[in-house]
Amino acid sequence: MMAQPDSRFIRRILLLCCHCVRNIAYYRMGYADEQGTGELKQSTQFGATVNGNMIDIAVLEWCKLFADKKAHHHWKCFVRDDADQKRFLGALLGNVGLSKSNWMRYLDEMRVYRDKFVAHLDTKSVMNIPRMQVALESTLFLYQHVRSNVPQDFLDSPHCMHLPHDLNAYYSACCDEGREAFAAANKAAI
Repeated sequence: MMAQPDSRFIRRILLLCCHCVRNIAYYRMGYADEQGTGELKQSTQFGATVNGNMIDIAVLEWCKLFADKKAHHHWKCFVRDDADQKRFLGALLGNVGLSKSNWMRYLDEMRVYRDKFVAHLDTKSVMNIPRMQVALESTLFLYQHVRSNVPQDFLDSPHCMHLPHDLNAYYSACCDEGREAFAAANKAAI
């Protein structure tokens, strides 16, 4: 069993997971196909900007959890033992359906998007917007792993009791909220 980091750290990992999946949900609901591709439901400058901001925040939050090994909230700071890290990564890869080499490529895609287009505007002329399904599935997996490996009394504490028990259900609720918000915005524009 792994030694537990401090409660603020655990709470912040859980919060980052919530922020990430919420922004993925809102981003996806901004598209007609509700998958993050095709035409925007709100094709105004405002709609495009808001939708772009959602993916940018989702990528930033996800990178804090998965792409920056030296980041304070990287999953390896929670799963500390080498053997536990190997088990966690193997289970994560099985959950998202990627080989280790494809996972590494995905990490690179997310970093390039973050580093070259979100955090900085470098000289690359083509922006490849990452697909967010792997980000969603890996974040759901990490959230459940953290919740399963901390004491229940911590999760019931005032600092965490407002956090969702089931992040997948929270994601679905965020999709519903985003869908309703975009429908209301489109109705108001008519």
